[in-house]
Amino acid sequence: MTKKRSRYRGGLVAFVGAIVLVGLAGRAVVAQSTADRAIWHSDVVFMYDNPDRYAEYGCTVLGWAGRADAEHIRRAHEAGVRLFTTSVGFLTEFRRVIDFTPDFMDAACRNFAGEPFIVPWLWDHKYKGQPAWWWCTNSPVYRRYLYSRLDDVAASGADGLHIDDYAGTSAAVTWRSACFCRYCMAGFRKYLKENASQEKLKSLGIDDLDSFDYRQFLIDRGVTPDDYRRKRGSLPLADEFLDFQVKANVAFVAAYHREACRRAGRKLTLSVNSGLGAPMRLAVAPYLSYFCCEIPHNAADLSFPRHPIYIYKLADALGKPVAATASGQDWALINAENRTALVRSWTALSYAMGHNFMAPQRQWCYTPEKGTHWYDGPTDEYAYVYRFVREHATLLDGYEAAASVAVVYGSEANRKGKGRIEPICIELAQRNVPFDVVIAGDDWLPDQRLSREIVARYEAVIVPDGLVLDSAQQAVLDALGEKVVSWSDRDRLFTQLSSPIQIVG
Repeated sequence: MTKKRSRYRGGLVAFVGAIVLVGLAGRAVVAQSTADRAIWHSDVVFMYDNPDRYAEYGCTVLGWAGRADAEHIRRAHEAGVRLFTTSVGFLTEFRRVIDFTPDFMDAACRNFAGEPFIVPWLWDHKYKGQPAWWWCTNSPVYRRYLYSRLDDVAASGADGLHIDDYAGTSAAVTWRSACFCRYCMAGFRKYLKENASQEKLKSLGIDDLDSFDYRQFLIDRGVTPDDYRRKRGSLPLADEFLDFQVKANVAFVAAYHREACRRAGRKLTLSVNSGLGAPMRLAVAPYLSYFCCEIPHNAADLSFPRHPIYIYKLADALGKPVAATASGQDWALINAENRTALVRSWTALSYAMGHNFMAPQRQWCYTPEKGTHWYDGPTDEYAYVYRFVREHATLLDGYEAAASVAVVYGSEANRKGKGRIEPICIELAQRNVPFDVVIAGDDWLPDQRLSREIVARYEAVIVPDGLVLDSAQQAVLDALGEKVVSWSDRDRLFTQLSSPIQIVG
């Protein structure tokens, strides 16, 4: 008993300390009603359902894979679960797809070689002699299956829809040399007709879009599958093809959510598993209620995580809460080495920064050697931290970030591999400098634009090296004069700003 009490007190000291030290990046000003948020700062989110542990952790949100059963969800509500979300997996439901139609291979993605391929992290899964094929979200065959799943969502009485692997086909462009199925080729033809200039097409020798096939176009130029894998980004129309796939994916996710709400006869929250780190993973943000996602925590370093600091601040800039978990590789290490204290640091960081780290009561693990396996965290190592959150909700709810410094994230620049701000965010946090991220959007984030009103409230606006802006947003920064600080000149910033917290003695 004495040992447990000591761990309890020590855990809470660490948790409150994180709120003070990390949370100064901003937990100071009441700026938003809790009722305006799909996920409250004090919510306790379960990734997978487990009614036996609702009370132990104080579960208020089921974020990922809930049972599509109306009676079960009713009982969950009675037990204190405010938001019960049910999940549809765009890549993981290969068994259901195989049972849904004998034409399931017409729903499979095709790489540049014209071959179907599997979901890499499901290499150890088989069903009826078939592997876990990567399905194409542009295929009408696959979309019929996905829309059929919404009947389950509607009947369940769920409060929200979660989409796992929501990026679907678009995620395969930069990673799996895809997708070149006939539906993607038809969609890309339509995209080029609507977006490509005649001058651009003529310069590439494209005279007839009606019969244009992008894969054949590249093959005719001598591009091999290995060439495509190595040089994709420099090939003709590579930017346009990625843009087509990203926008097609975002449009489908938005339409899918609208149809879910229509069939349910009620408004449903929408969340997706997006790690937010890449520009293409932000494009869906305008349609989301919150992110419910895997964020790499670099568990192998056995140190306080830094990457999530950047992700949480980026989410704040988008105005979206994050219900976070770690990666499958992270959880595999925790499972193998029993690093419970490390997980508590992840939890403390997330809540301190105004977001929610999912309770580690059941988490997906993955290694190339073992494939899929699971971590069921010991309740006595974790539950008290989450109960503390629920019992002291007033320390968290209703508070939003207050900062005098902004860091500019440029969507266009990041699409080109420039203007990276993650190192900036991490150094500012380490120096205890409260900061916000502000987004300079483009056609992937059209509702995120720098304006005089946004930047006027900051004493300093940091711009990263390589930032690329359109003329209108550049003019907003130019008008700030000396308030704009280049990160390469950050010594000037640190001499001007004083830390809001100083440790003496």
